[in-house]
Amino acid sequence: MDILFVLMLAAVVAVLLMYCVQRRSQHRESLRAAVLGAQVELLKAAAGDADLAVAAAGPQLAGDPAEARRHLFLDAQVTVWELHWRLGALSERQVRAHAEALMAREEGRRFWQRAGSARAAVVGEDDKLRVFNQIFAVAHQAAAPAGAR
Repeated sequence: MDILFVLMLAAVVAVLLMYCVQRRSQHRESLRAAVLGAQVELLKAAAGDADLAVAAAGPQLAGDPAEARRHLFLDAQVTVWELHWRLGALSERQVRAHAEALMAREEGRRFWQRAGSARAAVVGEDDKLRVFNQIFAVAHQAAAPAGAR
């Protein structure tokens, strides 16, 4: 009887631990989604103001406010795709299609040339983000002109 009680208690503790781990993971993903949403809002605000656009896009675009706004728009677009990927609303095949469509345009390749390494630098141990960025890097490499590979 005591063994049965101990086994049942161990099972209850194991279920509670699994629940806590799952809730923590869900909470972390919710926070990441909120941060990505805030990032999109900041990018939208910067895209509407030439001075903010140059400040947000970086010093390499200081002389070209129109290119800075394009860069911010593409950054927001990729960030929205990343958010959808994180939430499970996009499959890997769909992300690849978005990446290939972006890299088919010269402005998309310029954007990834500028932003790809910065995006890769923040991956850390986030496997989902690593896969997302790798899909875009592969699409960029595949779309690069023959002389640029």
